[in-house]
Amino acid sequence: MTFIPFDLNIALAIRDQGIAKQISSTLSEISYVKIERIFENSSIEKPTGAETIPDLIILDDHPEGEKALFKINLLRNYYEQTPMFVISSDTLPEHIIEIMKAGAAEFFFIPLDPQAIKTAVEKVRTNLHSTKMASKGRVYSFISSKGGLGTTVVAVNTAVGLTKDGNNRVALIDMSLQSGDSSTLLDVVPQATLADLCSNYHRLDFSFLQGAMTKHPTGLHFLAAPADPEYCATIQAEHIKKILDLAKDLYDNVVIDCTSMSITASSLEAFKASDKIFVLTDLSVPAIRNASRLVELMRKKGISADKIEFSVTRFIKGNTLSLSEIEENLKKRIFWLFPNDFENTVSSINRGVPLIDYQPKTSLARNVFEFVEKLKNPAGYGGYRGLKGLFGKTV
Repeated sequence: MTFIPFDLNIALAIRDQGIAKQISSTLSEISYVKIERIFENSSIEKPTGAETIPDLIILDDHPEGEKALFKINLLRNYYEQTPMFVISSDTLPEHIIEIMKAGAAEFFFIPLDPQAIKTAVEKVRTNLHSTKMASKGRVYSFISSKGGLGTTVVAVNTAVGLTKDGNNRVALIDMSLQSGDSSTLLDVVPQATLADLCSNYHRLDFSFLQGAMTKHPTGLHFLAAPADPEYCATIQAEHIKKILDLAKDLYDNVVIDCTSMSITASSLEAFKASDKIFVLTDLSVPAIRNASRLVELMRKKGISADKIEFSVTRFIKGNTLSLSEIEENLKKRIFWLFPNDFENTVSSINRGVPLIDYQPKTSLARNVFEFVEKLKNPAGYGGYRGLKGLFGKTV
């Protein structure tokens, strides 16, 4: 289970009630933040074992009361590792230097800048993530070797399938930038898209990312592709890297629907972040040839072969090409076979309901459920890849 940034516990040691109110209001706008404790000037004492150690302490430098330097020294006796922010109206350089030498992580002037405080709090959160050795969420990317293979159908239904375990927090990111069909399959009109995040890259943090996500009734959190293809030019590789770094800490599973037949600097960042990359093909010669070329290009770009798996969509037994012939060409065993279920799939798309919710007993829906289970427990499924032949033998 990934470390989720809930409950960044903050303690306040602020005498000025006006400042305390403003700070509390600012903190309330940040996701996963709690004011766990308020220190009165006379109550800063050694914590008991039952008390939560704050992740951050914010204190003021009151001109008519205890100075910040006194508070820092007192608090540092009990909270050696906790970062401290100081709020002060004293702008003398020597005073600021003295406070910072005492161990303050940040120094804020009055009147307060709420955005500067939010940014500093997110910096504390980021530092905590890097020191807590958090297990990252798993990332699955899907890319097709030609258009029309149903990659978005597979990606969307896989993401929804992963939400069926109530303990999973799942994100779907639509990086099929020129088409962006995931919104249609989910029947949502997103208020924010990938392009909005990238154009506000300087503000990008956990709160901003989660706020940009469209919450779907299935429990899925969805980040849409740009509404207009011309906005794709604003999306850079560094943006995708940061978005995925944040998403892996925020979610247990991240599913990415990538543009067909294309490897860009941005999609390469997705592949680098992925635990598995599924290259989808059908059983046609052009699609198989393109799949082989895509993987070859990925390998040249430094993507490990262990990450890459082939899957076949719209699989029909008795096709002209045998699986063994295809695998000989691809030089790898096919990981999964998705059966052809065109009629039910189109019906679910037209209704804007993922197939595994719309018709969960259909062959493709059951197959996707099994695919999801294999993602969660590869060893438990062994060589099984979604279909069985005569007498129950694995295809």
